[in-house]
Formats: sequence, structure tokens, C-alpha cells
Amino acid sequence: MIKYGVTVLVGLLIGAGLIWAQAATPEVTPESDPCSYSALQAAKDEIDQLFVEVAAEDSAALLGALYEAGQRYQETALTCGYLPDDLQNLIIGTQDLELIMTALETLSGDPLRGQLLYNGEEQTADGVALGCGNCHEQGAVAPMTEGTWTRWDEQRQLEPQFADYSFERYMAESIILPWDYFVPEYPQFTMPDIYHDQLSYQDLADIIAFLESQDQLP
Repeated sequence: MIKYGVTVLVGLLIGAGLIWAQAATPEVTPESDPCSYSALQAAKDEIDQLFVEVAAEDSAALLGALYEAGQRYQETALTCGYLPDDLQNLIIGTQDLELIMTALETLSGDPLRGQLLYNGEEQTADGVALGCGNCHEQGAVAPMTEGTWTRWDEQRQLEPQFADYSFERYMAESIILPWDYFVPEYPQFTMPDIYHDQLSYQDLADIIAFLESQDQLP
């Protein structure tokens, strides 16, 4: 009788342990892991819905759906860590700073080309001539170009919100998300919130490399 009772007790404990283990293991869902296979399949199905309502023989609508689907496929892949061979030539297109920083880690910036882009002497990958120097040269409506790195080193990185930032991250945020932080002594919303749609990843890397060379004393 005792032996039978012990056997039953052990069986109950094992069963309870299995139930607890199952309950303690969280179910992987698209929300908990957006880059799991099931989540990516769900994202693909959602993107494919773009084509469901396209009328037969409506070429313009079909082209529009193809274009939007392509952008969304690309962003999904980049968000989940896929870095294509032609990454440097891609227009950034997103304001996801984590994604952008991951991409920049694979690139080397050219400060000389960055200077040409900054001054509008060379076009971006999107065919735009930037006018950064027009606002930053004299420091009247935006911080001066000269001393950009020095101000980061001596002032900005000492501010609590930038404690974990590198210079590259600070500049990427300043260019791609310019309305997230305003330098106190300058008017807000002066810098356009458009450069994620005009710069390639290489353009951004080059401009940051140029600004990092601006280490003049205040």
C-alpha cells in the first residue's frame, strides 16, 4: 500500500511539473518575436493583401501596390537583421534608429564625400543637393558646423539623455529624427524632417564622418 501510494504521489508530481513547465514557457507570437518564422509569414500575408483589392487590368493600381509591397518587404527584412549586398546604395526610408545604427556598423564613412554632400556640391543617392551649410555655416539658425564633434565631446554627451550614445548615434538621430531633440539656444522645428527619404545609408555614413572631423575648439 505504501509503495503504491508513493508511486501515485510521484506520478502526480511529475504531471504537475509538466503542466507547470508548459505554463511557464511563453508562447511565441508575432507580437513577442516579430522576426520569428510565423511572424514573418504573417507579415508577408498582410503585405500580400495589398493586391487583393486591385481591380483586374488596373495597371496603375497594380504598379502602386507592387511599389508599396516592395518597400514594406524591404523594411521588414532590414528590421529583422537582413543586410543586403547593396545596402550602402539604399535610400534609408525608415526612422527606426536601431535599424539605421545596425546598418551603419557595416559601413565606413568618407569625410571628403560627406563634406561635398553637406555643402550641396554632390547629390545624394536620391538625386538631391543638400543645403546643410546654408543654415549651419554661421550658426545663426542652427549650430555651427565647425566644432560639431567638440560640442558633442564637451557638452552634449554630458546630458543625461545621451549617456549611452556614441557620436555616430547622436548625429544619426539629429539628422534622421531632428525633432526628437532641440538644441536649447536655437528655434525648434527648423531642420526638415525629410532626410530619411533623401539619404542612402552611405550618404549618412559619409556626412557623419565629415562632422566627426569638425573638432575645432569653441
